[in-house]
Amino acid sequence: MRTLRQTMQSDSSALLAFSAQMHDNLLRTLQSLRPTILERWEVLLRAEPVTSPLANPDSLVYLMGWTLDRFLATLRGPLARRRLSECGSNKPAYVEERELCACKMNPLLAYFATAEQALIQAVLPTLQPREREAVLSAVRLAMQAVAKREIDTFCAVCQRRPDSAASPATRCASAH
Repeated sequence: MRTLRQTMQSDSSALLAFSAQMHDNLLRTLQSLRPTILERWEVLLRAEPVTSPLANPDSLVYLMGWTLDRFLATLRGPLARRRLSECGSNKPAYVEERELCACKMNPLLAYFATAEQALIQAVLPTLQPREREAVLSAVRLAMQAVAKREIDTFCAVCQRRPDSAASPATRCASAH
């Protein structure tokens, strides 16, 4: 007869094996869906209103392959594996891309919002019901990590930033 501890340990091992398999399957699925994701992403991006010349979809489509590579690299990392191993037990705190930019004029806001939407639309039909929450959580977190880095970088040179967000050197130069 198995003890409760043995049962819990075997359940934990089974969960880890399941999550590792799910993670590998997700990566393979996303890689196989790459053309579909890029095509859907471009369609969604072109449907968004253009807020500036830098947000022109004709320019941004050239970044999509690179961004998808960054996303997949992030998804291969330990944070994504941990999120999948939790199997949705904790809901992550998502930050909308539009909340990352004070002036809301960053051309990458719609770019990353449509990227996440394209990824979810592509991967959702391939998921089993018990995988959905964990996989979608991992996808969102990985895309959000990539988006935050890129949006923050672009916002760092924004002319519309409030003075409190400006660097000390910028504030000092404008004070003289």
